[in-house]
Amino acid sequence: MKLLSRFVEKVRGKNVVLFFLAVVLALGAPLGWAVVKGLWGIKAPSSYEIPLFIYITFGTITAFFVFAAIMVFLLEKEANLAEELLKAQIELEKEQERTCKELQLVKSSVLKISQFGARIGKSKSEEEVYYNLAYAAHVALGFDRVLVVVNRNGVLSIAEARGIKVESEEERRVLESLKLPCSEEGGSLGLVCRDKRPMIFGLKDFIPPKYKLRPPLSDVEALRSRAFIVVPVCVEGDKSAIAVIAADRKHSGGDVSNDDLVTLEILCDVAGTTLARLRLEKQLQHLATIDGLTGLFNRRFWMERAEEELQRAKRYGYPVSFIMLDIDDFKEVNDTWGHQAGDKVLKGVAEIIRRGIRGVDIAGRYGGEEFVVMLPHTSGEDAYTVAERLRRTLEGTKVGVPKVITATFGVSWYNPEEGDVSLDELLLRADRALYRGKAQGKNRVVKSW
Repeated sequence: MKLLSRFVEKVRGKNVVLFFLAVVLALGAPLGWAVVKGLWGIKAPSSYEIPLFIYITFGTITAFFVFAAIMVFLLEKEANLAEELLKAQIELEKEQERTCKELQLVKSSVLKISQFGARIGKSKSEEEVYYNLAYAAHVALGFDRVLVVVNRNGVLSIAEARGIKVESEEERRVLESLKLPCSEEGGSLGLVCRDKRPMIFGLKDFIPPKYKLRPPLSDVEALRSRAFIVVPVCVEGDKSAIAVIAADRKHSGGDVSNDDLVTLEILCDVAGTTLARLRLEKQLQHLATIDGLTGLFNRRFWMERAEEELQRAKRYGYPVSFIMLDIDDFKEVNDTWGHQAGDKVLKGVAEIIRRGIRGVDIAGRYGGEEFVVMLPHTSGEDAYTVAERLRRTLEGTKVGVPKVITATFGVSWYNPEEGDVSLDELLLRADRALYRGKAQGKNRVVKSW
């Protein structure tokens, strides 16, 4: 009866036709018996009539129950499949919703990383790169605390810090005077700098002793952390990292993840590329202003600097002097010992000039074997003394050839009381004085006044 009720319940909910079919099967035996007896008049012996009827009836009932069992099984299977499909559809919709949210978060993160990466890439100086890198890690990646240390000749010092809460003046003093070696002695920062490999420690990770802070930094509460990320900023060709960034979520108690590591590495790669570009631009600028052989300013850049300094002298009323010198018999050096020897002489003379003048003085190669020096805040007589000292030093120094190398000097100066005088006029005065010295026998200093 239970099977029959389950069948009726399933059929009632699924297909009315099956229900009527079951009724027909249930009444099949008596109806069939009546049809056989009424239409054809077939009668079984009286002794077999009742058993035969019972046999047919129970056979029909048995067939019905088998059919009902099969149908219940199939219907239950169909119902279970429909239920599973419904659950799968609901789960799929939830998964799609979660995926959409994650995609939105990823899209937002990618947009932020792209924006801040572009901001880092547009930096005009090394300091701006470190500022933008720390700002991006703090804002775009949501780190509570960010510390950027820069590598200066193997020593790490703080360049930028965000979210670092200093509890005392002693901690502030320690941080401001931070000097860590770019080695194992510098803990995690030093190791990452030396090996140029990032590291990450989560809340449940074991931190080996070599990665922990050492005194006096271990006493600074502002630097303590249980879960943190340390990533190097590298420039191709350097043996160690040019800078290192450390970040965590200590204030909020949050953990760090591999996703944080990957995104921070992306920003550090952008920072490294930007630093390499700035370094190249600086080198190109240097090459554009420096004479490749002597290392002094080339003529174009020297003229620009000299014009600027002369205008400043006119504005504030202080004297400026010019020394022009030409190596004596330089063609003879090239003809006798070759142009390589001549290059050595030019380098030697440039080095004597560089060592013999002040840091504020501006020296340049004017052309060929001719050099020029501008001396701000220097009168003509003082410039004459400097030129004479340079002449004697050159005369007494071997500069790459078995011959005493000398030079003839011409000196001119701008006197504020003289009025407006152009740079070309002052250089022409020095040049004329120089060639008077050549005519008088060379190896001497001649004044233009």
